Amino acid sequence: MTALRLQEAALARFALQGFDATTMSEIANDVGIKKPSIYAHFRNKDELFLSLIPLVIEKELDHARHALRGGADIKLQMKLYLKGIQERYEQSHSVGFWLRNLFMPPTHLYDAVMAPLHAFMDELENIIRLAIEQSPLSADSTSLDVETLTLTFMSMIDSLQSELLYGGPEKYRRRLDAVWAVFEAATRGS
Repeated sequence: MTALRLQEAALARFALQGFDATTMSEIANDVGIKKPSIYAHFRNKDELFLSLIPLVIEKELDHARHALRGGADIKLQMKLYLKGIQERYEQSHSVGFWLRNLFMPPTHLYDAVMAPLHAFMDELENIIRLAIEQSPLSADSTSLDVETLTLTFMSMIDSLQSELLYGGPEKYRRRLDAVWAVFEAATRGS
């Protein structure tokens, strides 16, 4: 139970402060234990940080599976998924942690973060592809094939996440409106 509480506290700290600015003492204080007690659960800050990656990945993939199911309302599902990037970022330490470390993992943990990140991106791409295949977008109503639509949507996600992190909410909303208008025009008739 304490390990889970440590992970929750660490997730919040890493999301808000980043890896380097977060101390094990702060995490221990947040949980109400003494710093040495952490080491009964995690050898060091690196291990605690890395223990969060699979948890956050599974949560993000579960969200994508739930949000992108295919069917007649696929475009609505896709738009809501994109709109949800900001809402989830503002409401969830998990998403804040994920986005911060997606674009700027701790330098010394780069390889340890990027390997599961690449696996995550591959699985997210599969979820999107399956949803598009099971929707009117897969029909011949557009000149775009499923693979092109999948990669386009992945690019939209990447673009919106980076705009939210670096440009802020207002620029994110402007970019969302612009990329969605182009996507809508490209898939008109579906």
